[in-house]
Amino acid sequence: MIEYRSDEGKITCLFSGRMDTEESTRVGSELIEKIKGQDLSVVFDLKEVDYVSSAFLRICLKVAREMGDDRFSVEHVKPTVKKVFKIAGFDKIMKIE
Repeated sequence: MIEYRSDEGKITCLFSGRMDTEESTRVGSELIEKIKGQDLSVVFDLKEVDYVSSAFLRICLKVAREMGDDRFSVEHVKPTVKKVFKIAGFDKIMKIE
């Protein structure tokens, strides 16, 4: 599930549940359309996420490329999920907190 919050030059995407392949596919195109062409920073808030699949990592990569390194970040990442980002090398190409 995904919820959007806009606030002074940024859009926060709050995810909840497991971001497995099925869920990532379901929200991915909606999310890309929502932020495409926007002159905003994008934050993925993963406070309520316990699992991410490679499909979700692809969404992160796509958004990071669309927005640029300085306008995309992933926040409130649980240690088990952060480990997946690090194994994939994403901690070197995007801001993960």
